[in-house]
Amino acid sequence: MPDSFVLRHPQDVASLVNSGRIRGGNAKFVVVIALAGIFMDAYDFTSIAFGLSYVQEAFNLSPLMLGITSGAILVGALIGSLLGGTLMDRIGREKVFTADLAVLIIATLLCAIAPNAWFFLAARFLMGISVGIDYPVAFSFIAEYSSHRNKGRALNLYAPVWYVAVGSTFVLLLIGYYVFQALSWDIKELWRVVVAFGVVPTAAVLYLRRKYLTESPTWVAMNGDLHEAAAVLRKAYGVDVTVADDAVLRVPKRTRTEPVLRSFGRLWNRTYRPRTLLALVVNFCQGAEYYAVGFSIGVVTQQVLGETVLTGIVGPLAFNLLFGVGGGLLSTWLAPRVRISRLALWGFCGTTASLLLVNLFGKEPFDGAIWVAALFLGVFIFSHAAGPGTQGAVIATLSYPTSIRGVGVGFAQLGNRIGGTIGLVAWPALTAAYGLDALLWLALMPFAGLLCLLVIRWDPTDEDVDAEDYDTAPSVGPAAVPTTPQIPASPGGTL
Repeated sequence: MPDSFVLRHPQDVASLVNSGRIRGGNAKFVVVIALAGIFMDAYDFTSIAFGLSYVQEAFNLSPLMLGITSGAILVGALIGSLLGGTLMDRIGREKVFTADLAVLIIATLLCAIAPNAWFFLAARFLMGISVGIDYPVAFSFIAEYSSHRNKGRALNLYAPVWYVAVGSTFVLLLIGYYVFQALSWDIKELWRVVVAFGVVPTAAVLYLRRKYLTESPTWVAMNGDLHEAAAVLRKAYGVDVTVADDAVLRVPKRTRTEPVLRSFGRLWNRTYRPRTLLALVVNFCQGAEYYAVGFSIGVVTQQVLGETVLTGIVGPLAFNLLFGVGGGLLSTWLAPRVRISRLALWGFCGTTASLLLVNLFGKEPFDGAIWVAALFLGVFIFSHAAGPGTQGAVIATLSYPTSIRGVGVGFAQLGNRIGGTIGLVAWPALTAAYGLDALLWLALMPFAGLLCLLVIRWDPTDEDVDAEDYDTAPSVGPAAVPTTPQIPASPGGTL
């Protein structure tokens, strides 16, 4: 006989989901759809990386203008993260989650057909807004449809999904390379085809979202009616959930009615200030290191294997699939076993050391040293994927309760986008000025992130942050509702 549950308070919804006693139905599919959105974000971020030199040639861009054009997507994502986080806390995760993909399809097509630099820059900026909106929504869905025990593991799936998406971009480039060669087409136009192809899986994900996605039950409990939340639980998990006759149906203060500035102000109160600072710094440092080095892998592999179009494709493909996916899978396995902040700390140690060693061996102090440098570049990607590249998003997502998770994750992405923009825009100029020694300057970024983790000792691994939305029990009628409802120990119990 299936379990049945009786809801008496909005907090019961979060307690039930976090307990892990309900599973199955469409809930896991919702997480898959959220991860599919991250896949598309990664694809759109990296699909242009191969074609940057051709974009520069076609649009006659200076190195600085190339960096600005490349960084336009991150500036758009910065705005989109703040906008998406604010909207999702007010109108719901589902509506925002669906709308941003429609915008992404339009932006992708505009980017692929761009006739000049300014059109291309505007399209990339619009694409960034869509990607930025998607991030806080996707991470919130994953967290709010996972049990407390599995939140870390589920959120860490972000890394292997990201690097599989990046790898798949280069697989398409590899296929396109041979097709273009066989048909004697201009290889300089290959990037447009790969970018445009992103519309196909994006449209598929949009269809799945509209067909199967359900609203976050914890958000409905906070902002709607307890009967609505029960209906979401029944639809998403296929469980028997009813509402008690004497239940508290609504929380007295809803997220959707809170002024925007007050929501952002809550990120800086005594409770959340250390978490917000940590999330900002970790995301800033990991964004700067990744977008500087990650978009230069093709150049490095061409130095090792020869400057050909084919090596510019095969090298990044191997790096991302071997080291990126490998590091992401390791973090997914370690997440339930090792504290989140420790994974970030270890990762920053690895990326700092790797950058210094790439600089050392990249100067070729002996024959074949460039191969050693390439190996440590792989260690950099591995350490980033297993460490701060993933844990920055996990820390932000698990540091805030449902009521401010959207603005919290969106605000933390501010650090990632600013750091990434600086990395993309400044890196070409930095390498032009200092050559390989630019890596020494870049190593300051992960080192700063490492120091921040040592100073701010917040870790969300064992924290039930959703309970923070209900610290004060509302008083309804003659009695006060308990603030910490208990999950029943046996089927048929009440919450």
